[in-house]
Amino acid sequence: MTSEIIEIDGSYESGGGQLLRVALSLSAILGKPFVIKNIRSGRPNPGLRPQHLAGVQAMAKLTNASVSGAAVGSQKLSFTPNKITSEDYVLDIGTAGSVTLLAQSLVPALLFGDKKSTIKLIGGTHVMWSPTIDYYRNVFIPLISRFGASVSCFVDSFGWYPRGGGSATIEVNPSKLHSVDLTEKGLLYGMKGICALSNLKEEIADKQLAAAHEILPDLSIHKSIFPSQSPGTALTLWAEFQNSIVGASGIGRIGLKAEDLGRTVALELKKELTSQATVDRWMSDQLLIFMALAKGRSSIIVPEITQHAKTCLWLIPKFTNIPFEDKDNKISVKGMGEHLG
Repeated sequence: MTSEIIEIDGSYESGGGQLLRVALSLSAILGKPFVIKNIRSGRPNPGLRPQHLAGVQAMAKLTNASVSGAAVGSQKLSFTPNKITSEDYVLDIGTAGSVTLLAQSLVPALLFGDKKSTIKLIGGTHVMWSPTIDYYRNVFIPLISRFGASVSCFVDSFGWYPRGGGSATIEVNPSKLHSVDLTEKGLLYGMKGICALSNLKEEIADKQLAAAHEILPDLSIHKSIFPSQSPGTALTLWAEFQNSIVGASGIGRIGLKAEDLGRTVALELKKELTSQATVDRWMSDQLLIFMALAKGRSSIIVPEITQHAKTCLWLIPKFTNIPFEDKDNKISVKGMGEHLG
């Protein structure tokens, strides 16, 4: 364990929970303690929120870490990890907080465990401002599998705002990450989608699908209907290419017509189809940690450098001491995988 303590300004760029999630992952994997100040200082409710606290507590459990400042509203947190413990975990966020955002920090760490882990995450599966569980399963996991990550995800039940209660089970096997060159999408193999629905009339899903098909007639979409503690609907679409996958998603809400949701998500995917980028704008920041931890040089082309991507480009080198190269929306890095056990 290194004695170096990495200091992080939690107000940098987006100043949100993503900065904390990435720091927790890298701290656990590399055994480097950190202290983060000004957590979400620019947000209406600054400091740790319940979903962020759940992530800290979960990673502390996985690594038997020493932690201070782990409380709702806290704007300063220190985290000193020990060895990653590969076990079976049940982690309940306790709210409709996103299970996919919680998985973002836990899964990379468990890839570096010593045996298979199974984590059952309870909370929101389809939540505003986060990847849907359908995007996570059909876009994120297939893309990280290209780096050699062995991860699978199964949906047990849906969870929507405000009550949550959804459940997903994620299996993570120890994996050696290797580099990936994602500079060309290659041939388009097909477009697929899932309309998720709970406690609402099925005709809502039918209207979403019909509207999406008007924009992208070749879509192959199916409905996924689960009972839940709260009503909700979401549409997730993705396009499978020879070398990559791009996706788009949207969450239904009161006042938003089903047809408008279908059109909006389909138009987002259509925009990704014609882009020279090899990953969508939601995926770009999520892949950077895998690029940094892989063995060899990885490259991706992004449609734009989002605030989340800027945050990761700034934060990850604080732990790895390896800078990214960014030119004309092409991001490259020679990962540190050869130095990992």
